[in-house]
Amino acid sequence: MNVLVLHGPTLQFLGERQGDPPGLTLAEIDRRLAEKARALGHVLRTVQTNHEGALVDALWEQRTWAEGVVLNPGPLAPSSHVLRAAVSASRVPVVEVLLAPAKGRAAAQRRSLLHDVCAAHVAGIGAEAYLEALERLSRAASRAAAARTTKTLGRAPEGARARGGRAGAEADGKTQQGRTVPATAAPTTSPAARATAPAASAPQPAAARAGKTLGPSRDGSPAGTARGAEATTPPRAETRAGSAGKTLGRAAPAASPGTRRPGAGLTRAEVRSRIAERLSGRLTQAGLATWARGEWVALQRGAAVEAGQRDQLEEVLQALFLSAQPRGALSDHQLVEWMAALE
Repeated sequence: MNVLVLHGPTLQFLGERQGDPPGLTLAEIDRRLAEKARALGHVLRTVQTNHEGALVDALWEQRTWAEGVVLNPGPLAPSSHVLRAAVSASRVPVVEVLLAPAKGRAAAQRRSLLHDVCAAHVAGIGAEAYLEALERLSRAASRAAAARTTKTLGRAPEGARARGGRAGAEADGKTQQGRTVPATAAPTTSPAARATAPAASAPQPAAARAGKTLGPSRDGSPAGTARGAEATTPPRAETRAGSAGKTLGRAAPAASPGTRRPGAGLTRAEVRSRIAERLSGRLTQAGLATWARGEWVALQRGAAVEAGQRDQLEEVLQALFLSAQPRGALSDHQLVEWMAALE
């Protein structure tokens, strides 16, 4: 995978600015990015410029080579409409990197004009933010490749289906008196057997078929057998709870906000609901962290998630389950910021 890394204005001063971690320089970040790219089998091209137009030119000139872009717009993030338009027009996924402290990550993402046009966002301090952005591009490329190779999974080619059908027909044939009878031929039945055959073997009228219910019959008779009086009478409405098929055709009750429908993936609304429970005191900090860790592990194993929100939900869940540790504790104000970022 070819990855273009773009460093915005003033980032060459990393390590010399007040508040920068010791040893954090642009050269060190580029070195660690190159090591990570080699481990993942990617090829990197790196550009650092102090000019907005140069970033736009790089996106244009490298559009046929790059398959992904890691972009740190620096101070251009909250103000550059030109860079936003260039990223929006780009046909390759762009992951935005923001060097912001842990307590200001959500606010930094909200201030960025690129938030809505980038494929993902990583906020943090140090080279780890760049490395995480590179890993996200790699995971996205792997998922896209897997999707392309499994689109026809479960459907046999036409020729194979035809051969399978002929083989099945030959296997179902019955041998009678030395000759093979095709599976579609009706078996011969003696007059005595026809006389003693149960009435259920005869074709049933439409009213009887319409009156069938799911599960065992009410009078204990075998499934698929209808009594003469009931075969033409519409089924009576059942009032007993738990009867099989009683809600057939009836809409399921609407789920309350923040709950997950059976078979649905994790959504931003559910995460906001959990954070709201924590803020209202219905959920402890440890309980929220435990829930977030379980959901985060499930996402790493490929669980379903709201379309287009996997990276953001992974980031929020990671922040929530790390909040159980003293260094990662989140205040109520920070939890509110995360809720706002999930809108």
